[in-house]
Amino acid sequence: MKDKKYTLSTVLIAVLAAVLAVMVVLRAVSPQLILMEFDIVSITGICLVALVLDHYLAPGAKRCWICIPVFAALSFGVLPAAAGMVALKHVPGLALTGCVIFTAAAWAFTSIQDRLSSGPAAKAAPIMSALGIWLAVQAFAGIGF
Repeated sequence: MKDKKYTLSTVLIAVLAAVLAVMVVLRAVSPQLILMEFDIVSITGICLVALVLDHYLAPGAKRCWICIPVFAALSFGVLPAAAGMVALKHVPGLALTGCVIFTAAAWAFTSIQDRLSSGPAAKAAPIMSALGIWLAVQAFAGIGF
């Protein structure tokens, strides 16, 4: 069996790159369009999409809890700066924020989803867990970069 403990970090990079690619294309096509800011809610949304996709792509995969914050910090530090969506002076703060949010979201998602994954609700447990976390994070709307 292949080792799937790095799938989560790979999925996060893919989701973040897809979001940034859409933002770059939208900014090139329509410069007057107001694009998403990197605030706590949007970062959490990106992280939760990656967590749900990872659950369905690599079911039962073990997590490398040391690698998760490292890859999250690199992903949120390098990719938005390379896409030109964040000023360079905000990169360290965004990297730290993305690292903390992704690590906390991964821990909470895994914990909640493991407890809900028995019985008839097992198929919907990842989506219900992600929705619950995303709704809880709505209190932080407007805090961002």
